[in-house]
Parts: sequence; C-alpha cells; structure tokens
Amino acid sequence: MAARKTTTRLALLVQLPIPPVGLTPPRGNVPLAAGYLKAYAQRCCGTDVQIEILPQEIADRYGDAALVAEILGREPWLVGFSCYLWNVERTLWVARQLKQQRAETLIVLGGPEITPENTWVLQSGAADYAVVGEGEATFARLLHALGSRRVSPDAIPGAVPLASRGAALSDFGLGQPNPVEPLDEVPSPYLDGVLAPDGEGTIYLETLRGCRFRCKYCYYPKSFRRLRMFSQSRLLETLRWANTADVKEIVLLDPTLNGRRDFDALVDVLAHGNSAQRFSYSAELRAELLEPRQAEKLAAAGVSEVEIGLQTVDPAAQQLASRRTDPEEFARGANALGSAGIRRRVDLIVGLPGDGVESVRRGIEFLARRKLYEEVQVFNLSVLPGTAFRRNARRLGLVYQDRPPYAVLQTPTLSLEQMAALVEEAEAAFGTCFDPLPAAAELVSLADTGRCEPTAKSSTPRADLCSSGFSSGSVAQVIRMSLDGPGADKPWALLPPPQRWANSLLLWLQAADFDAARHTAAAVLDYVLCQAPHTTLQVVLEPQGDYQQVSPRCLSLLLETLYRTISYLDRYYSVQPGRLRGAKRLVVVAPEAARKDRRWRQAAGQYAELVFRRHGTL
Repeated sequence: MAARKTTTRLALLVQLPIPPVGLTPPRGNVPLAAGYLKAYAQRCCGTDVQIEILPQEIADRYGDAALVAEILGREPWLVGFSCYLWNVERTLWVARQLKQQRAETLIVLGGPEITPENTWVLQSGAADYAVVGEGEATFARLLHALGSRRVSPDAIPGAVPLASRGAALSDFGLGQPNPVEPLDEVPSPYLDGVLAPDGEGTIYLETLRGCRFRCKYCYYPKSFRRLRMFSQSRLLETLRWANTADVKEIVLLDPTLNGRRDFDALVDVLAHGNSAQRFSYSAELRAELLEPRQAEKLAAAGVSEVEIGLQTVDPAAQQLASRRTDPEEFARGANALGSAGIRRRVDLIVGLPGDGVESVRRGIEFLARRKLYEEVQVFNLSVLPGTAFRRNARRLGLVYQDRPPYAVLQTPTLSLEQMAALVEEAEAAFGTCFDPLPAAAELVSLADTGRCEPTAKSSTPRADLCSSGFSSGSVAQVIRMSLDGPGADKPWALLPPPQRWANSLLLWLQAADFDAARHTAAAVLDYVLCQAPHTTLQVVLEPQGDYQQVSPRCLSLLLETLYRTISYLDRYYSVQPGRLRGAKRLVVVAPEAARKDRRWRQAAGQYAELVFRRHGTL
C-alpha cells in the first residue's frame, strides 16, 4: 500500500463480488465503475484527495470482518461502495460496521441499487450520501464539497443525503445531474492506468451508454435516457492499448451491441483494433436484428461468444415486456452466428407476466428442437428496482422477494412450484444443471489434499489471507476443530479471529458423539454467522465414534441454525428446484459401512449431503 501525505484525505472505493458458491474464487468482479470515478475525480480534485480502489483480490477473498479490518486499517476519510443486487446487503453490513467502529468515516453509496424504490437501502442508516445515476461528475463534486466546506454537499444534484444525516427520502427530488458531454470527457480507467486487465487477461469496455429498447424487466433504461457514444478514436486508442497490455478478452458492455444505427461501422473499428487477433470479444446482441453478413463480420473481428435473449416466444408476454421477438427471425440470426463459428449463449426467462406453463414450455421446446445454442440459461424473472415491472408489480399481479435477487415468486398464471418444475424440464431438455454447486465429495477431497487455505497460525489481527498461501484456484479457508478437546465449553474461542477469515469457509467439525455435542456445534455455527453473515459456509461433520450419533435431531438443529441468517445466495437458490441449497451447506463424512445402513442414510440425507470414506479415501 503506497504511503500518502498526512494532510491528504483518502477516498477508498470498494466493489464486493458475486458470492462464491463453493471453493473457487469469484470471477468478473472488475471495479469498472470505481475506475471511472477515480479517473474522472483525479482530474477534478487535484491532490487534496487521494483516491484508491480496494484491490480486487482483497475484495474477492476477504471475509466480512476481514474486509472491515482492512478498510479501517487504511484510515479512509471516505468510503464509496458500488452497489449491485448481488452485493448490496453485504455492502450495507460492512458499512454499518465501519460506522460503528469509526463514526466519522463518510460512507457514500452508488450503483443500480440506489433507487427511490429501495427504501430498505436508503433508510438503512449505514451511509451518509447516495449518488444517483451516472456518478462521475456527481462524485467529483461531492468530494470537492465535502473537502472544501465552501459548497454545501446537500445541494449537489444527484448526491442525496441519507437518513444518517437527518435526510428524508423526499430528497430524491433533487434529481439527477446532466450526464457528462461529450462522453469522451469521461477518462478511460485503462488508458489512465487506474485499472489493468484482471487475472484472466479480461477488460470490460463500453462503446456507448444508453439503449434504444425499453424492456420492462431491465433497469438499464432508468439510468440512460438516450444513446451517447464514445468516439471511434477513443475506442481505437483503447484497442491499441489492449494490444500491448496482454489482454486476452474484451467484454463489450453495450446492452445491445447491434442496437445502434452505425453497427457495421462499429464492427469495422473492432476488427481494425484487433487486426493481429491478440484477443477475443464477447457481447450481447439481438439475434433477430442480425443479418448473416454481419455475423461473418463479427467473427472476422474476433467476436467469439455472444449472449442472445429469446426470453419468451409468447406474443402476449412479449407485449407486456415491451420486447417483440419473432422466433423465426431469432432462429435465422442464431443460425447465422452458429455458422460463423460464434458461441451462442441463449437466455429464457421464467415468470414473465403473460407467460404460463405451456408458453414457457414452447420456448424450451423451440430452442431444444432447433439447436440454436451452445449454452442455455433459464432463470426466474427478477423484479428489479427502477424497472417498469417493479413500478407496476401490483397491477401485474407479481409477487417477488423483497430483497435481492428479487426473484418472482408468483404471477397470475404461474406458481412457484410450476416455475421450479419448468426449470427442471429445461435442465432435462438441454442436458444440463443450471447453477450447480460443487459436489460434496469434491469439497471434502479439496480439504483433505490441502488445496484450500489451512487455518492461519498467526495472531496478527490483520493477517493477509489473500496473499499468503491461497492456491490460485481456491478462495476457501479450512478451519478444523474438535468438539471433544480442551475448550469445548467455549469452542468458538478456538477459532481464528474473524478478522482473519476468508470469504468462503469450510468448517470441519469432529466429535465422538455429535448428538451429545449438537448444541455446542450449533453455538459454533451461530457465532460464525454472527461474525460473517454473508460468508459462503461449508460445514463438514466427521464422527470420531459411532456414525449413528450424527442423528436427525442433531442435523436438523444445525441446518436450522445455518438458515437463521439469510443472504443473497440463500434467496437465489431458494426458488430453484431440488433440495434446500444456498450459501450454507451441511456435509457428513461417514465410514463406508454407513453406506449399507439404509435407515440412517435416508434419515441423515434429509438434512445433509453424505460422503463415504473407505480406508481413508473417498
């Protein structure tokens, strides 16, 4: 961490990742928004504020309390968080901890989750200000106002004082600022050296802001009222840099790459900037708008993968969603992409207003029969804040989760059970499993072979978990403890300090009699989730005596304890078919003899996944 002048205030920008589902690190947590904020503000604020971005590796791998300790250790004057549906609850938890431990630290929230509908975010008491809409100019003005004290920060359009400053929700009436014009005035965080390619050689690139379409399930239109484009010269400059920066993939963030009138000219720019074919592109586009010659041009430019949304084949559902798609035109475009050698990832949404069992089934059958894909994603509608569907949810009869991911739970024509059954039908039709969790045997094997980070021995309160011993393919930390040995009366005291926990924990418990030790085990889990409510927690029980002492009442108590705390992944998996899944899971490692004990196996299998060990191996 670079030293800074004692008179310079530090503004620290933080973006937390999509929670890991197993032992592998999160992917794609590129802090592009923070990069834009820093690059723009550095040109406006001079040297009186030093702006840093919390390194991606720390944001991805540190556990809840470890993040708080790391942030406080940097002594920031202000912390700005990018809030998305997958991280906003964890962000608020971290922000509250910061406020509790250092009340003078200013907290600023921004991102898609900052909308008037999200009163639970705005009135959480965790932050001082929220930035609405495009944040570059607003954040720079806010930094200046808060630092100079000559301008009232409460009068900056787009900067909303929150409840912790005595503000009311009506202050959203201040409105959004005018967007930066021309768009090239927003510096590139890559060209300015603020961001580098991630560990996989990937960068994220906007060619424009805005979308000509107004799909009612999408919150993109709420932030961008019209199309504003980066210039061709700016794009070519970025692509020249990418050719020298060991970039392997460029993810184009345009919501619809071929939704602009100069699409052919844009593809020419992409091709010219990648004439040496040093990297590939991936993008989203509308297959039904694509001509075969354009698919060939995309492939020649280096586009290797596209995401294309069929969403629904039902005309009534399409009309309600304001997304008209002729299935035959979609098939023509998808076939052109396939013929050009471009990998196709196709989306279908379950739970759109107007869709019923038969119409969703027709969409599944249409895709499966026509083979228009290399990968299919079928998922429940999210009723996102800031969308037309959210504003009209009551009129449309949409019942949905009140916290992220805001999954639809019921429509006038579909129950939750029917939606889960349709997802199962889709899995069978496409020969896949959507969002699978790693197998329990894989978790146990990784822990056994030492491919996860072992419990750290250091007593340093801010041990650097992320750079001392983590394997490149694992984000998990294994904590092994016996419930029988010394300290069993206060077993949580045997755990490493929460400030040294990783974002994914594998807690391996051993006991001679788990039934007798069930309340002790439950107390350990309760403590862990109190200190790290948003962790991905794998709990492995290994009986040291009679495996039958891993009783149903023991497992029931532990499972109940695990799900007293609900996080994003818990809600995400709760609407999917099959057994209870989420951020927490329970695994029992039993001797091979237990495999033949059908009665115990059936009883225990209601609550936990079972792994059988034969002569020390799985």
